[in-house]
Amino acid sequence: MDIAVVDNKHRAQIPGLKPGVVVACVDNGDNTITLTKVTAATKESFPPGSLLKYMTEARDGRMSALAKGMKIPPPREDWSENPV
Repeated sequence: MDIAVVDNKHRAQIPGLKPGVVVACVDNGDNTITLTKVTAATKESFPPGSLLKYMTEARDGRMSALAKGMKIPPPREDWSENPV
């Protein structure tokens, strides 16, 4: 059995838990407390197929036209000696 002591600032060090872990505390009423680790529900930022509506022929045509008008300068010779 592990014993955790609470200080005057209501802090306790519980063996097996890392700093920053969030736990839910339930008072059972019979002088026992149950701690349950809380994990955040994660969901995908962009589920598969959700961005397809933004990829259209008109958009791709405009982006291609913009890319054709761009000029990328050749790398400078002094960069190869001392890269940034």
